[in-house]
Amino acid sequence: MDARDFSLRLTVALLLTGVLAGLVGIGFTHLLHAVQQWVFYGGWAAEHISFRELVAQASAGRRFAALLACGAVVGVCWTLLQKYGAPLMEVKTAVKQPEKDMPVKTTACHAILQIITVGMGSPLGREVAPREMSVALATPLSGCLKLSPAQKSVVLACASGAGLAAVYNVPLAATVFVLETLLVAWSVPMVLAALLACGVAVLVVRVGLGDTVQYAHLPNLENVSFDASFLVWAAVCGVLIALGVNAFAWSNGKLPKLNKASWKMLPIALLSFAAIGAMGMWQPEILGNGKAGNQLSFADALTWQTALALLATKWAAVLLATVAGAYGGRITPSMMLGGMIAFASAVAWNAVLPPVSAGAAAFVGATVFLGLAQNMRLTAIVFMLELSRLSTAFWLPVCVCMGVAMAVQMGWARWKAGRS
Repeated sequence: MDARDFSLRLTVALLLTGVLAGLVGIGFTHLLHAVQQWVFYGGWAAEHISFRELVAQASAGRRFAALLACGAVVGVCWTLLQKYGAPLMEVKTAVKQPEKDMPVKTTACHAILQIITVGMGSPLGREVAPREMSVALATPLSGCLKLSPAQKSVVLACASGAGLAAVYNVPLAATVFVLETLLVAWSVPMVLAALLACGVAVLVVRVGLGDTVQYAHLPNLENVSFDASFLVWAAVCGVLIALGVNAFAWSNGKLPKLNKASWKMLPIALLSFAAIGAMGMWQPEILGNGKAGNQLSFADALTWQTALALLATKWAAVLLATVAGAYGGRITPSMMLGGMIAFASAVAWNAVLPPVSAGAAAFVGATVFLGLAQNMRLTAIVFMLELSRLSTAFWLPVCVCMGVAMAVQMGWARWKAGRS
C-alpha cells in the first residue's frame, strides 16, 4: 500500500478499529480480573489485589481445584468449539489473505475462553485474545467501508496491534509490532496507519481504565549502574538465552499432534491441568500468564534455587497447557522463562566475578528471550520499556545481550542446515 491508497475511508476504518480495540481491551481486562477474584478469592475484593497476591493467599487445595476446573473448561469448551464452530483463523493468515473473513462468532468464543482460562490460572498469556477479537471486529467493518484487499490487510494488521496496545497500554511497542511482524514494512503510510489505530486504542483504554503501568514500583531498577561487568555478563547471558530459546522451541516441537475436535481431549486436559495444579500448590507464581514470576525476579526477590524451580515448572506448565488444547499467548510466559534464566546466571556470576544487579539482569533476559522466542526483536525492546517506564539506559545491555543471542541463534540455524 502506498500514499495513494490512504483514503478517507481507510482513515475512518483505522480510527474506528482503534476505538473497537480499546473497548475490547477494557472489556477483557474487567473479565479477567472478575474471573481471577471469583476463582481465587471467592468474591469481589473491596480493594484491588494483584493476581500474585490472590493466588498466594488462596490455599493450596483451592489452587489445585481451580486448575482442575480450568482443565474441564478447556477440555469441554474448546472441543465443542473445534467440533461445531467455524474453522479458526490465525491473525497472520487473515492479514495475508484479506479475501477470507475471520469468523466473528467463533473467534469471539475462542477469545473469551482464553481470558476465562488465563483468569482461572492457565499458564498462557492473555494478549492473543484481544488481538484476535479486534481483527474479527475489523473484518466486517472493512467490508462496510468497501476497502480494497490491500487496505483491508493493513486495517486487520493494525487491529491486531491495537488489541495488543489496548491490553498492555503500549502504543509505540504495538506500532513497532505491526510493522515488524505483520506488515513487514516501514513506509510512511504503514507507520501512520499503525500509529493511528494503536494510539486511539490506548487513548480509549486510558479514558476507561487509567494510565496503568504493568510493572510499576521497581525502585531497585531505577538507578542501576551498567558498568563493564554488567555488559560482559550481558554478552555471556546472550548465549544462554539463545540456547534456552532453542531448547524451548525444540521441546514445544516434540509435543504430540492431537485431534482437538475429539472428546479424548477432555481426559488429557484434566490430567494436564491437574499436573499444573499440583505444581501450582508448590510454586503458585507459575499460574496465570507469568506476571507474578516477573514481578519477583525484576524486584530481586528470589533465590537462585527458586528461580530455577520456577523456570522448570513454568516451562513444563506451558507445554502441558498446550498439549491439553488450551490457547493463549506466549509473551509473558516467554518473559518469565528468560527472566529466570538471566536471574540464576546473574547470581552465579556474582559468586565469582564483580557483582551485577540480579533484578536488572532478569529484566534484560526477559526482553531478549521474548524477542527471540516470538521473532520480534525490536518490538520486545520497546515493549519492555513501555511496560515498566524504566530508563532507556537499559537499551545498551539489552542490545548487547540481544545481539549475541541473535548471532548464536543464526549460527545454530546454519549448523543445523548444514547437517541436513
